[in-house]
Amino acid sequence: MKKGLNITLSVISKIIEVACWIASVAGVISFVGSLVDKEFIRELIAEDTAELSGMGFDVSVLAPNGDINFFAVTMCFIGLALLFVLMALVFRNLNIILRTISGKYKNAESISPFQKDVVRRVREIGIFSISIPVLSFAITTIITAVSLINSIPCEVSVSLDGVVIGLVCFCLTQIFTYGAKLEEEVDGLL
Repeated sequence: MKKGLNITLSVISKIIEVACWIASVAGVISFVGSLVDKEFIRELIAEDTAELSGMGFDVSVLAPNGDINFFAVTMCFIGLALLFVLMALVFRNLNIILRTISGKYKNAESISPFQKDVVRRVREIGIFSISIPVLSFAITTIITAVSLINSIPCEVSVSLDGVVIGLVCFCLTQIFTYGAKLEEEVDGLL
């Protein structure tokens, strides 16, 4: 049952990873489209959807007079592309961890989760998870600053859930590091 669950979770994480890579490419295409054709943005943003949202940040892109804040839109597309890359890397590492402990990863030392590669990957998941809200905050700060300079009101918000997930991953890293050390000591005794 455990092996079947690992395989199922591995497949799901790979599907989400691929979806994140596709979303990242869509963000880049949207960014390029927004630079080339302003009508692209006008068609993309309807009158009733005044916000662009994704990956933990929301940006209001319509000014009170009904004009579109094009800078905010292009920054959102850049941000979303980068954020989806980070999320794809999270799910890539998760997939490799699951394949490692299932014995299906070619570079695995053993099928134990207590090995240096797994510890490193859990740490990377923590780093990427914390990087997502930090990058979101940086993007929204830039959008807000430029919008204020141009006298275009702009509302932004950022979710900090990734910081909590990252801190949990760092705590798990400590547990896995200790487990790896214990496993090395046991292997040395045998």
